[in-house]
Amino acid sequence: MTSLGDAKKKALNKLIEAKIVDERYELISIFSHSLGKSEIDIVIEDKEILDQNQLIILDKNINRRISGEPLSYITNNKKFYNEDFFINNKVLVPRFETEELIDFFIKLFNKEKSSSKRILDIGTGSGVISLILEKKIPSLDIYAIEKSKEAFEVAKINMKNKESKIKLTLEDIKNSKINNIDFVVSNPPYIKSDIIKKLSKEVKSEPIIALDGGENGIEVIEDIFIWEKNINKNKASIIFIEIDESIMKNVRELTRKFYPNKKINFLKDLNNNIRFLSILD
Repeated sequence: MTSLGDAKKKALNKLIEAKIVDERYELISIFSHSLGKSEIDIVIEDKEILDQNQLIILDKNINRRISGEPLSYITNNKKFYNEDFFINNKVLVPRFETEELIDFFIKLFNKEKSSSKRILDIGTGSGVISLILEKKIPSLDIYAIEKSKEAFEVAKINMKNKESKIKLTLEDIKNSKINNIDFVVSNPPYIKSDIIKKLSKEVKSEPIIALDGGENGIEVIEDIFIWEKNINKNKASIIFIEIDESIMKNVRELTRKFYPNKKINFLKDLNNNIRFLSILD
């Protein structure tokens, strides 16, 4: 017979050996999800005897984590901006940097002091950016598009769970005819294709479509600019895009080509890395 306490000790040792960061937090999350118990119960309970089926599920999920699968894919949950969202392996795991994207956009929006309110979230993934903006700025008329059918379904779940009024559509920005958009936000794929194979096991577990930005890392960003020019007629007064420092030169050249007369800024994240592009009237 194996007690919950013994199972926790065994699993913790495996996570430590695998050099999992925040191993105790992850252990509690995996046990809570696997056993259908609250995290508090997992922490305080040791004597309960686990049956064979419970042990099999725990072992399977701990091994998934050790193999490099992100915790959020195992628990189907991610805490983002202090809210819980459904996540699976069809979407990018929301990161803290994207919370910063939202904070920056809100500051820019508040400075704008405009009656404009139509915003487009391009490549919404799990829908977290749109959903947090809907809560933080209720006056916004939010549109979100996603080209991956699997990711689109995840966004639908989150929007249903949050009773959202966001207008979500399954489409690629390259083919989108949506227009009259005042603001654009996006966390597009921006990793250069030849870098993908060098990423950690955990990142490589995420959908390639959400990571691969093409040869120069700017393929989707260019698609956004082409849509904004040809379909939206350069109406957006704020364009805010998450990028990576490694593609900054390519992004700068591309942005100057499309927006020679707009204010172009590159902003740093809390780790002091160039992380965001802003284009303002």
